Order: sequence, then C-alpha cells, then structure tokens
Amino acid sequence: MNNILIRTGGGRAKGKELGLGHIYRTINLAKELKYNKIYFSLEDFGGAKEILQKNGFNKIETVMNKIKTEQDFKNTKLQIEKWKIDIVIIDRYKISKLYVKKLSKIIKVVIISDLLDLNFKANLIVNGFIGFKNQITKNKLNSKCMIGPNFQILNKEFSKMNKKNIKKWDLLISFGGYDEKNIIEIILKILPDYLNKLKVKIILGPVAKKNSELNKLQKKYSKNLHVKNSTKNMAKEMRNTKYGLCTGGLTTYEFACMKIPTGIISDDNHQIITAKQWQKLGFAKNLGIINKNSESKIRIFVDKVYERKFLTRNRKRMVDGLGSKRVANEILKMKENH
Repeated sequence: MNNILIRTGGGRAKGKELGLGHIYRTINLAKELKYNKIYFSLEDFGGAKEILQKNGFNKIETVMNKIKTEQDFKNTKLQIEKWKIDIVIIDRYKISKLYVKKLSKIIKVVIISDLLDLNFKANLIVNGFIGFKNQITKNKLNSKCMIGPNFQILNKEFSKMNKKNIKKWDLLISFGGYDEKNIIEIILKILPDYLNKLKVKIILGPVAKKNSELNKLQKKYSKNLHVKNSTKNMAKEMRNTKYGLCTGGLTTYEFACMKIPTGIISDDNHQIITAKQWQKLGFAKNLGIINKNSESKIRIFVDKVYERKFLTRNRKRMVDGLGSKRVANEILKMKENH
C-alpha cells in the first residue's frame, strides 16, 4: 500500500482556474488507486472539496488559492512529511516547472497535463490529448511519458460498451461542472424552436448557476426536455443519446468513448485546440470559441440534428475508457521500482 498525495484545484469562481475537469480526473484516477491511502492537497475555488467528499475522499487539506510557487512547494513538502507520502500526483491549471523540479528531488512525481508541452522533469507525465499518437515514450529530460487518448483518465464506466442501447434522447447537452461563460443562456434562445420534435436532455454541473428560465422551459416542454442537476453516471446518460453538444474539455473524450457525434463550443483558447483536432479526425463539429457569433453556429448545429443531417466521417471508437486503469497500473509500478 502506498500513501499518495494528489495536488489539484478547481471549483466555481471567476478566473481561469475554475471548472471541475481537474477534480473529476483526479477522482477517476484515485478510484483506480483505491487500495492505497489517498490524500488531497486542494485549491478550492468553490464546491470542489464537497465533490471530493461525496466521492468518498475525506483526507483533504486546502491550500491558498493562486498560491505562489515557493510557498506551494513548502506546503507540499510539509504534507509529504506529515502523511509519509510515497508518490505525488499533480493535476492542476498552470503547473509550475520549478515546483515540479524541486519536488522531484525529494519524491516520485506524476504530472497529469492538458498542455502540449511535455518537458517536465518528473517520474511520469500523462497527457491524453487526442492529437498525440498513443505511445509510451521519453521526453527531452528523460522523463517517462504516457501520451495519446489511450491514457485519457475517464471514469471506468466509460470502458463498458453495451451492445444495445435505446437512444431515447436526440441531443445531450453538457457544459462541464460550472459553465463559466453561461452558454446555457444561448441554448435557452435556441431550443424553443425545436422542442416540438427534438428530445433533449441537459446535464448541469454540480456547481452550475441556477437558472429559473431553464426550469420554466422544462415545465413547458416536459415531454421533450429533461434537465438534470449533475449525474453520478455520465456514461449511462450518454448511452441513451444520439448526439452531443459540449465544451472542449474532458466531456469530448467521454462522447468519443461512447461513439456519439458531437458539436463542440469552446470556452477558452486551450479547448479550441482539442475541438479542431476532433473535427480534423472527422468525429465532431468545431463550433469555435464562445463569442457573439456562437448563437448562429450552435443553431446551425442543432438544426442539423433536428433534420437528422448531422453526420460525421469517423465512427470508430478512438477512446476506449481504459486510460485510468493503465495510468494507475504504471503509478503503482513506480513504488516497486524504487
């Protein structure tokens, strides 16, 4: 048994660190490491600690939001000593290379990264970006790298593909844990024109803002519109839908795992890279980054779904949902090879 510290952050707040992608990804990985003692060092921008606790993780210590690198290292070093940590896993926005370099001198370090830059000095770097070819390789600093969608860390439920699924819903809409850019407001303008025929399910994130207009719309079109305040099993929700609409984060990989053609509206420049790659591969439609033209782009996409004219070139399963297991197995080997 290992003592594993996960350094992460997320939640509901104004600023680029918000969102819950890093939180859910570390939860997915921690569940695969369940026979080890898991500790969390957390920057909580609102709601993140509660989500960890609901998923059964209670060894949590919060740190100052937007903490400076030097102080962050000192805090982590104290946590390592206090909890007798064997391995540190880092999955957060803007990982400091200096922080990683200093940490690697005293303990085994795993980096979970979204960015295309792989040049960290660590024991293991994991990057599930769809633009990378699936491979285990070394970077310029001789750090081991597991890259490509085979190593994308999803909930293990996504590895299970049912042979027969009843497609009850025409369109499943999910804009992540928070929906910072309030894309749901655009959806509210568009959906009434289609709900006489289109069956739509909307999954809100656990820290998403409440929307009274959305509730009114659901009451008016109760047969064809269902709004759900978060879900414990997104894989099950996705199995029952024909098409998806989401932002350009981890949800795109979840839809791909379920082989569901998807429209992707990005809420930052990083996500647009992922959206363009999915479109290049023929799996999804890139609807661009959120701006004043987004309503017309989303409307065209929904119109194609309504007319059953949204087709994709690629219906292969490009993500198999086993990334969490592969990464967890590699992490556990690190202690054996110490």
